[in-house]
Amino acid sequence: MAVTGEARQVCTLPFSMASNTSVLASNMQFLMERESVFLALRSGDIFTVRVEVQGDSEAPELVGTVDSGIMACAWSPDEELLALVTGEARLLLMTQDFDVVDEFPLAQGQQGEEVQVALGWGKRETQYHGKAGKAAALETSDPVQSLIANARMDDGEDDGQTRISWRGDGAFVAVSFIAQNGAREMRVFSREGRLHSIAEPIEALKHTLSWRPSGRLIAATEKLDHRHDVVFFERNGLRHGEFTLRKQTRHVLDLAWNADSSVLAVTALVDTGGAELEVCVELWADRNYHWYLKQELRASAMPGGSLLRAVWDGEDPMRLHIAGSRAYISVRLHAAPDVAHVASEQSNAAAVVIDGAQLLYTPFRWANVPPPMALHTVDMDMPIAHVAFAGFGHGNDFAVLLADRRTVVLYECGAEALQGNCPVESGRVRLDADIIAHQIAWPRRDALVCLGTKHDAGDQQIVTAVDLGDSSGSSSSSHVLDGSTRVVRLVAAERPNSTSPLLLLAAADGLVLEATVDEAGAIDVIPLTQLPAGCVEVDAAIIESETEPDTVIVVGRTERNQLFANGNLLSSVCSSFYLRHDFLVLTTTTHFVRFVPVDADLLTVTVSEEEDENLKYDETRRRVERGSAIVLASPLGDSVVFQMPRGNIETVRPRALVLEAVRRALDARKYREALINCRVNRIDMNVIFDHAADSLMADWEEFVAQVNDPDLLNLFISGLRNEDVTMSMYAGPKARVAVARPGVEQKTTNICRAIRPVLQATGDSRFMPTVLTTFMCETPADIPAALQMLAPLSTDERDSALTYLLFLSHVDTVYKAALGLYDLPLALLVAQRSQRDPREYLAELGGLNALSSEEYRRFKIDAQLGRAELAVEHLCAAYMEANETSREEELWAEFTEYVDAQEMHRNAIRLLSGHRRFADACILLGERQASKREWSQAAASFLLGGAHTKAVDAFVQAKEWRAALAIASEPGVGSAQTMHDTAVSASAVLTEHHLFLDAATVLLEYTERDEDAVALLVRGAHWAEAVRSSLLRQRADLVETTVRPGLLEAQAALLEDIREISSTFTAKLERLREVRATPLEVLAATGQPGEADDSLDNIDVMSDTTSMASQFSTFSATITNASSRMTGSTARRLSKKNRRKEERRKVRGKKGSIYEEAYLVDSLAKLIDRVRVHQSAVRDMNWALIKFSWLKAAAELQSLFAGLVETVLECEKFVFDEQRMQMRLDANGIPEPVPLEVNDQGLASQPKLPKPVLPTFAWKIDAICE
Repeated sequence: MAVTGEARQVCTLPFSMASNTSVLASNMQFLMERESVFLALRSGDIFTVRVEVQGDSEAPELVGTVDSGIMACAWSPDEELLALVTGEARLLLMTQDFDVVDEFPLAQGQQGEEVQVALGWGKRETQYHGKAGKAAALETSDPVQSLIANARMDDGEDDGQTRISWRGDGAFVAVSFIAQNGAREMRVFSREGRLHSIAEPIEALKHTLSWRPSGRLIAATEKLDHRHDVVFFERNGLRHGEFTLRKQTRHVLDLAWNADSSVLAVTALVDTGGAELEVCVELWADRNYHWYLKQELRASAMPGGSLLRAVWDGEDPMRLHIAGSRAYISVRLHAAPDVAHVASEQSNAAAVVIDGAQLLYTPFRWANVPPPMALHTVDMDMPIAHVAFAGFGHGNDFAVLLADRRTVVLYECGAEALQGNCPVESGRVRLDADIIAHQIAWPRRDALVCLGTKHDAGDQQIVTAVDLGDSSGSSSSSHVLDGSTRVVRLVAAERPNSTSPLLLLAAADGLVLEATVDEAGAIDVIPLTQLPAGCVEVDAAIIESETEPDTVIVVGRTERNQLFANGNLLSSVCSSFYLRHDFLVLTTTTHFVRFVPVDADLLTVTVSEEEDENLKYDETRRRVERGSAIVLASPLGDSVVFQMPRGNIETVRPRALVLEAVRRALDARKYREALINCRVNRIDMNVIFDHAADSLMADWEEFVAQVNDPDLLNLFISGLRNEDVTMSMYAGPKARVAVARPGVEQKTTNICRAIRPVLQATGDSRFMPTVLTTFMCETPADIPAALQMLAPLSTDERDSALTYLLFLSHVDTVYKAALGLYDLPLALLVAQRSQRDPREYLAELGGLNALSSEEYRRFKIDAQLGRAELAVEHLCAAYMEANETSREEELWAEFTEYVDAQEMHRNAIRLLSGHRRFADACILLGERQASKREWSQAAASFLLGGAHTKAVDAFVQAKEWRAALAIASEPGVGSAQTMHDTAVSASAVLTEHHLFLDAATVLLEYTERDEDAVALLVRGAHWAEAVRSSLLRQRADLVETTVRPGLLEAQAALLEDIREISSTFTAKLERLREVRATPLEVLAATGQPGEADDSLDNIDVMSDTTSMASQFSTFSATITNASSRMTGSTARRLSKKNRRKEERRKVRGKKGSIYEEAYLVDSLAKLIDRVRVHQSAVRDMNWALIKFSWLKAAAELQSLFAGLVETVLECEKFVFDEQRMQMRLDANGIPEPVPLEVNDQGLASQPKLPKPVLPTFAWKIDAICE
């Protein structure tokens, strides 16, 4: 509140008439655009006075006179039209230059553009009267005219004056006047002067009138015998709701809406208990379809003690200007919730709402009552001005400042008061009569602090500390604030580990002061911090430190939604906030609620509105309904109460607060509380263990003793998984360094094995389901161990436990586990709980029970369950314990069959080690390996089993001819013929695999087939070995008959191959030169998929990509207009069939396609590899040709091959070093470059086909003259 007592005379008006009535002003308004004061008198004179902010103003100018006088006038909100009602009841519309636009009588008709239609449901006109009543039904009377005729002006209430009010956009104007019949009537006219509507007649309608700027409602008053109402009309004149004023309101003088239509100011004469009625301004606001009286500004509680008129500011919607006889007062309003702040476990988390002389009290810890209702309603003897919750104890008590600005009522509200009783009044305090209190704070039980002004110095603020031990309020100390500092908020902020809170005084310029009250009651005010801007909401937190002084962080929010922490801008889109001891909770205009940890980082951090894409689980943000505002956040709880724009209340439990409560409970070893909190709020219970794994691992006894609930324990254990949730989904508001805790991979199993003995040690049968759960939650589930737990139980307990076990796992799985224990009665009990056919499982179990051998029964069970290793062991044991020879052979046959079917040969060899059947098992394994063509392994198995013949055959097939002939050469293994046959067989196998040298060696060493051996050497081009072997065997004839003809044939074939390589290489090289001479965009245009077929020229169908070829750039080889790829109606993705076709085209390297260059380079690389391979063949052949003195043939071969090698070496740089960028088709069939690749040095480059290993001239024989 700002007060100014100085006044300056602007001008003196020359009145033309001496009558007191004639000099009354019909309207006075400051025109912003013209910077002048407009004044219209009842006499009809219209003056304008140009006002200078500094210096003298101009003389008043008489711009015109209305002869019949001016009854009322009002400017439109845009100051372009002036509506004026003359003494002849005519309405004039004038421009801002006072030119008349239109003039017409107010009573210009009985119907406007918006005609009210009365459907007449249930009236005589709509009822059936028969023939006699048909004519009577047509005889209707006008109920509106009847009411108007009966309506008359009450001289005691209505001043009889005309009122004018414009809608906020200036499109319509409402006029309230006294009609000729003496009744008050309201009419709505358009901006063009047409009658729009006539208001629904009300018999007790009074003179006040104000159109809501938002345009929805027109406010007026109605005085009935039993109440006084503010009524609302729609633009069409129909009545639309009302609310009733207090009984103490005797006479309404004026109504005024603020600029944003949120507050209605009612200026009235009110009975305040004095000798005379007092002028008051009542401020009414609606929420949730209920009108609240939020403030009552009394003339006696104003500096100067008078109140003449209240006017809202045109730009600042929450600023009210009040003019008194001796002072001008500017009141700045702000809506702030009155809630408890003390962080106590006994806090009720209460909030109060002011509604006139009623205080609506709701403790949100116990009840969530939607407004306008409340859990408790506290009635006062006068309206309430301000409420302050206690800053001591549990913070449940509160103090109420009444509208007289002197009376403070104290209330106690303990936990016992919530059992149906209202808060109890504990005392009253009367402040000093010279002080006008505006805000109060209750920091200590024995002290009350108020912020106010003095009656005689309204522009000077004062902070007063009142000793509550003196109910008269005389025992107080005051501190006068500096006149340059205008304090707007008095707040009591919580101070940790202290009995009194931190008192903050927030000034309009951003300065924050601290008020301290010592034990003697003396008050002192010192500067605390400077915020960057003035804040309408402030609070403070104290950051304690063991090594440094405590840091006070003042958090403030401005009207522009800026949130500051001292000098740091936290957010520029904050719509509301609540400061807890651990979190700063704030809502944003982007419809999120954010949770910022309260620590030293609050002075540097900025709340980002961008969502972190790398953070999958963000507990610091939560989406809320548009326009939600924080009422309170439970000081130590996990709930936040929001108020929606329409007024209703919603309570949510954000994950950040819930997790903080869970962590706090775990640190205090309150395991049951944490577990229940997780279950209620759907929090992953892994956080119970992961928060403090080591401490809980050693505290399972306390954990089980506290929880003591099998259902909770089952829920906890069954939800475990091998993951540290404190590093993933519940990492907390602070970023943590991801350090994997050892043993996380076996977390579930370790917990189950650690908690199981604790549960069993209790001896409580209630925990049997939990014990079973620990077995089932291990990895893998230990179902057999769980079934073994059922053995010592009674019948009823076993049935109950088995039912629970079948709930945790599928019945077939449990049945197989029971069967795997070889416990047929238990398996029968499980099978009876399944949906299986009894004829099936009874026959199965009966057959197993009928088997005489226990080992054989176990084999059958294991074989049925697919446990092959155990089945082989039990079948082997059954075979070894068989006494009868026939039974033994039968079991052996079954053993071999099962081993071979399950491929358990190695297990069989291990089990039969030292047994007479060991060799049979090895041979069985060898036969299995031979069937898989594992010849080397099979040979070893046959040797181990003593089957040498089979071992020789296996070595031959493995091409290990030396091992095969070594075994065949052993005495007693085979005859000479067998040796010969083995050598011939080995040679054939080696020849089949093109091992000609080895095949010839076998024949030469173990047979007399020299011709065949030399022929094999010639086939393998082993010329020197062929000549050596022929001469060694003294078969020089073989050189002439076999070696020399073979050499000539091989030389001719090699020449033909070299010529074919040379011609192919030359052709592809020339084509590559042509391709590289063609620009890339030409290839892209002619080589796209879906090329037009010449045979389809007359068909009006085009390819879906041919029109896009022009998008390719010569220089950049990129698509220059990528956005146009999908804009055409024909642009569509390549189908799978077309993509496969393109892959085949890429492999073929179709001529003219975009893939041809890469195909040619790859083909040339393959030809070069063939040239390199031929180097050794040419050298060996030239050596043989020289041996036989065929120098001409050798020279021809060497010359031809040397020319090919020279051609390859000459063009290798052109082929491989000058490769252009490779092309491909994108998903839409558009040619594009292949993406860049990054090499080992980190450089990006176009991928190129690698250069092959080039041939050399090391093969060349210099003695041969070409």
